[in-house]
Amino acid sequence: MVFLSILGPMFMMVVISVIGYMIAKNNEITEESKQLLISIMLNIAIPCLILDGAFKTKVGKELISQLILIFIFSIIISLLGLLLGWIFARIFNYSPSNARKIAFIAGLGNTGFIGIPLCAEIFGPKGALLAAAFDTGLGIILFTVAIALLQENYQFSLASLKQIMNPPIISIVIALFIIITEIKPPEIIQQLNGMLANLATPLGMLYIGILIRMMLKQKGPMSISRLTVPILLKLIIFPIITILLVGFTNLSIIIKQVIIIQTAMPTMAIAPILLARYAQDEEIGVKATVFSTICAILTVPFIVFLGSKFF
Repeated sequence: MVFLSILGPMFMMVVISVIGYMIAKNNEITEESKQLLISIMLNIAIPCLILDGAFKTKVGKELISQLILIFIFSIIISLLGLLLGWIFARIFNYSPSNARKIAFIAGLGNTGFIGIPLCAEIFGPKGALLAAAFDTGLGIILFTVAIALLQENYQFSLASLKQIMNPPIISIVIALFIIITEIKPPEIIQQLNGMLANLATPLGMLYIGILIRMMLKQKGPMSISRLTVPILLKLIIFPIITILLVGFTNLSIIIKQVIIIQTAMPTMAIAPILLARYAQDEEIGVKATVFSTICAILTVPFIVFLGSKFF
């Protein structure tokens, strides 16, 4: 049962996050060291985790069709998440400027740092590959529609498209090539890739723990009143809507489960960076990422439980 199988990985992730918190509490964590951790995750660990799924998953037309389906659903769900985030923000009288930030926080989740490793822990290498396909669709929406949404005077440029071609997305293209051609590297390369892939979960959760500590050290009000709506929408309302949507489709059970888990992910870890750059509001990004991640410890198992009861 997926609900029971998610409890173990979630518990381990919590423990690793606490370790990250303690490391940050007892050591000085600079912005450079934090960026190094992000770089290792995005450029090495996550790409290797995706490739590991291609190496260890049985090849077939069914897998290719599943990857395409989950990619399409990811784009649809990501767009719907941004739209619902903006609508709810306006209903609750947020200003147009803040409504765009709320839509960003509530619409897009941490499908890479947490989602891919979590699906790998629950479903194995195939789960990582399917989760990566979802993350790819979200990444395309992130660096096109979402970035445009954050800016009042947005102008299209090739620079936005270049950001889409990051290591995780390149790795899923390579993974598709491996699946289609059935060409795999020597065993020693696969073993090396597997070792690097195993870094994804611990590094990602260490980063979350460090982020929590850094936020708690910041001076100033810790109120999350302006985040109540987006966090409820991100972790509860939108995942339940997604359960209802995919529940009436003919998608396979594993695709439905991966979609639900990815939709239930907390606000993405790079939200503070993007909100600081495009909306000049890093604070709301940091608080949304940290508070939603803490809440997700309870809400993700709850959403998975609801999903298992629905289908």
